[in-house]
Amino acid sequence: MKKTAGHSIVVLTLVALAFTSSNLAGQTKNSMPEKISFYEVPLVCGAAPDIGCGSRAKPALLEMEKDPAIKEAWLNRAGTVYAIVWNKSSQTKRIARPIFKKYQIEFSELREPEKMNQLATFRQEGKWYRGAAVDRLSLEEAERLGQKVVDMLLPGGHITPEEAAAIQKDVTAYFKEELVKLRTFEELCEDSETKFQQAIIGIGEKHLGKERTEKIAELFGQHKE
Repeated sequence: MKKTAGHSIVVLTLVALAFTSSNLAGQTKNSMPEKISFYEVPLVCGAAPDIGCGSRAKPALLEMEKDPAIKEAWLNRAGTVYAIVWNKSSQTKRIARPIFKKYQIEFSELREPEKMNQLATFRQEGKWYRGAAVDRLSLEEAERLGQKVVDMLLPGGHITPEEAAAIQKDVTAYFKEELVKLRTFEELCEDSETKFQQAIIGIGEKHLGKERTEKIAELFGQHKE
């Protein structure tokens, strides 16, 4: 009877030890710190300087997450910092650098204490955008562009408030569709110089007529010079 009881105690002790060891092993594995690299980048939106340019950021972010070495790729709201969460070890030189170069994004890796400053807000809703979520910044930029057009035209009495509302609505809708499209840096620059401007003129002609739109465009062209 004593022998059986002693044997049971030994077995229970071994089971308990095994269970504890298993839990500790799991905790150690799960609590391992993530490998995160932060990079300073110049992706501030020209039309809205307080936010990042989703159109510029998205292609690189999406390509980064296609690489098995990268778990997550993010842009901060300001458009000044990229973050890469690595699956294992950081591989800036072998993986991140070629992608930055491909999309013509200048970068410099952050060190301490700058890295710690970024970690303080990393992944917070509204402060960081992962992958295609940067489209939210593009939609916000579209709203700003619509407002910017009417803010430019209204003060000089070039358009009425009713015309302004209609133009703002159409300009915003146009850019909400265009800015979320995937474009290379060259395509984005080209469209900004030609396609986008022509679209705004087309919207102006729709609501103001061709003659008024041409006069306004000429006037602002002279002021620009």
